[in-house]
Amino acid sequence: MSETIKGAVRTAVLAVLQPLVKFLLDAGVGVGDVMSLVKVAYVKGASERHGKVGARANLGRIAVVTGLNRPEIAAILAQGEAGCNSTEHSRQRAERVLLGWWTDAEYLTAQGEPAVLPLKGPRRSFEALCRRYGGEYRTGPMLEELLRVRAARRRTHDRIQALSRTYATVRWDPKEIAALGEALRDHCATLIENLEEPTRPRLARQVLTTRLNPRHAPALIRDIESHLRLKADSLEGTLNRPLYRAAPGSPALRLGVGLYVFEGPSDLERDNAAPRASRETSL
Repeated sequence: MSETIKGAVRTAVLAVLQPLVKFLLDAGVGVGDVMSLVKVAYVKGASERHGKVGARANLGRIAVVTGLNRPEIAAILAQGEAGCNSTEHSRQRAERVLLGWWTDAEYLTAQGEPAVLPLKGPRRSFEALCRRYGGEYRTGPMLEELLRVRAARRRTHDRIQALSRTYATVRWDPKEIAALGEALRDHCATLIENLEEPTRPRLARQVLTTRLNPRHAPALIRDIESHLRLKADSLEGTLNRPLYRAAPGSPALRLGVGLYVFEGPSDLERDNAAPRASRETSL
């Protein structure tokens, strides 16, 4: 693969990761957790595409294409998706600090609750807690972040109380999170298949303007979403007609259509102002 194509791939991956990283940060998922997930995804992808010899995975070939070593690949294949569960080492630092505060006997009261800690001190202090569990000697940024997400609060000027077991503040529906993953998987799979098979592409179009007057956006979004909901209802009825349904026990396929509305700053606005958060509505 030429460096030009690799550069384009890196740019495309970064564009995909930017909204995902906001999602991960809000959920309290750190880089260590993501790296574990990436390794599992690489092994699964390489195993499906390159690594099968008979009914067994070819560890050597998977190692060649992923850059992982054989013992690590074997462990991932043996554990499956369970292999990407968080470990204490892979958690982000704020999560590790909170974990220690809620579980380490040195930082608990006689009733088993997190103790109210003084900010400074060589032992049983917020400073010592951050050193032990966060590897962090500068406690100011850690304290600011825990206060910001309301995982902790000041009892006095120099004493801190834990309020939450987790850094994450979101209260999302797990079913909606799963649906997000499935939708992104299907959308990316279609676009990648179109790159690999340009002579037989699936329909994947975007229709947009970069010169919209923001005053007209609310009415346009309302009208577009209303139109797409009607179209989605019609397609759902077509796809689920009994005529097209596979008989029980016979082979079956997934077939679907994704519709979504997106909104964000135009390229001109990005060049002239700081970016603001984009908004998406999925159907």
